[in-house]
Amino acid sequence: MSMATATGAATTPTAAPRDQPNALADRKALGLVKPYLGMVAWPTVFLAIGIVAAFALVTALATMGVIPLWLGMIFNSLILYADQTPLHEACHGNIAGKDSKWLWMNHLVGYVCGALLLHEYKAFRYMHLAHHRDTNNPDIDPDHWVAVENPFLVLFRCSTIVFWYHQYFWKHIAFHAHIPGMRPLTIHIAAMYAVLYSVALGLSVLGWWREVLMLWIVPHFIASAMIIYFFAYLTHMPHEVHERYRDTNVFWVKGKIMEPVVNWLYMFQNFHLIHHLFPRVPFYLYPKAFRQLKPVLDQERAHIYEFGH
Repeated sequence: MSMATATGAATTPTAAPRDQPNALADRKALGLVKPYLGMVAWPTVFLAIGIVAAFALVTALATMGVIPLWLGMIFNSLILYADQTPLHEACHGNIAGKDSKWLWMNHLVGYVCGALLLHEYKAFRYMHLAHHRDTNNPDIDPDHWVAVENPFLVLFRCSTIVFWYHQYFWKHIAFHAHIPGMRPLTIHIAAMYAVLYSVALGLSVLGWWREVLMLWIVPHFIASAMIIYFFAYLTHMPHEVHERYRDTNVFWVKGKIMEPVVNWLYMFQNFHLIHHLFPRVPFYLYPKAFRQLKPVLDQERAHIYEFGH
């Protein structure tokens, strides 16, 4: 397997800065990507249903002793890793698309998938949109917590991302007067978190603490660490670029068999640049959008890493 270096050498003049995007490139890119915008994302809905069903099934089998708790923990960690995708899509309104009559379904998927991952949907949405507004900003990008080089520190930061997100929310978002309606929203978010943790605590008090720990709490931390590593750490390396077409990476694995396998293992975030450029493109359409946009991306010297032939 061969690997091509990212498009654009260090000696090439830099592209337009993030706050002064290349308007011509943007207009061209928007024209190319329009066919992939606005539809109701039924594949995401079916994925969410499958994730909820799989989590319930594994939890039931492990609780009944059909499978050992440690195996249930592994399965649920992988399921919650996938669960972030419909939650993430809901945050951008991608499930309803342009059809407002399906907004209820968009939010339902967000709340349910968020609850499985022990994230409050609206709190997660605010933090994720902050990441989009200020990508790679060391002061206010919530995902910049993992922008370190030492591999042991990377492991530590990924493992503690849940605590960092909570700290970030209460420091930068909760009760801030400059955010309209934030006071009642913060109360709503706090109440939702109280419900989630009360359910976990109540089940533990009733004698199910091993199951809660092994099938929900530990998978929550493992999945969160995997998500931040693959979807934020790798995709934004070296975490220092602020240009619109170059602050995020693409890892393009070629081959009729390998490409779809890697795409699904990575939940299509190996095309993370497409998501940052056009967040309203459904995740499963990233590869098609990427192929359409590649001439523009090459022109803007996007960081595209190619693997295979």
